[in-house]
Amino acid sequence: MRFLNCPVIVLTAILWSHGHAVAAGYPCSYGDINPAYPALNAPPAVQAYDAGTNAAAPSGANCFSDHDRAAIWITVASVIQTPLSPDDFIKRFGAVSQLRGVQYWSTTDQAWRPMAATAFAVNTADTDQPRADYSPAELLGISRYYRVTDTRTYLPIEYRLEVRPSPHGHVLVETSNVDPIKKWGITLYKTDGIHTFYFLNERSPGIWSYYSITRVVPATFLAKGHEESYINRAVALYRHYMQLPTSAAPPAAR
Repeated sequence: MRFLNCPVIVLTAILWSHGHAVAAGYPCSYGDINPAYPALNAPPAVQAYDAGTNAAAPSGANCFSDHDRAAIWITVASVIQTPLSPDDFIKRFGAVSQLRGVQYWSTTDQAWRPMAATAFAVNTADTDQPRADYSPAELLGISRYYRVTDTRTYLPIEYRLEVRPSPHGHVLVETSNVDPIKKWGITLYKTDGIHTFYFLNERSPGIWSYYSITRVVPATFLAKGHEESYINRAVALYRHYMQLPTSAAPPAAR
């Protein structure tokens, strides 16, 4: 049974210099990305790493303040041609309500299904009153919050969002859950239990590389062993943010 709830973002971000970033006081390298980027417009390269098997952590793991803790790592890498600009990408991250349209392949149901039952921005962290989606100007360098109700847990979860593009065609986004994620009263993931960095880089006009790295820290055995679901959700979000059809066959994992 799948109990996952990972469609979101907490952005902290980030000062770029010579291909590196510094986030929240610790180094965040954008250098040697693993997996290697696939060919232009090819399907994304996706990998799952289980730190419990002593597998080496993927590139970008040092972006996390406690990157040496036991975790499952999910990475998505792609290079695509797109007319989207840095402001367009920021707008897509800020368009929280559009998460309701994201479809992912359910390995339990063997079918495409919506990721979010509800999704809306809120003005402050201590309110559940919906507001309009964030504009790019509202996101720059400011922590923002929103709530998503996943179609598996059906409990509203709060997330934090902040984004800042680099001056040279780079965009770095960080996402994580603020509320613990629960099912049947059991905590599946504590605060920051699903934590993602998104790296977008304009290699040349109209050509963008995309790399996301997600650290999953299950709080119970019930949340373990679902790497295929993590992968499919990560790919669904990749497609969404890059303005691609989210339910396009084939799914990344069956």
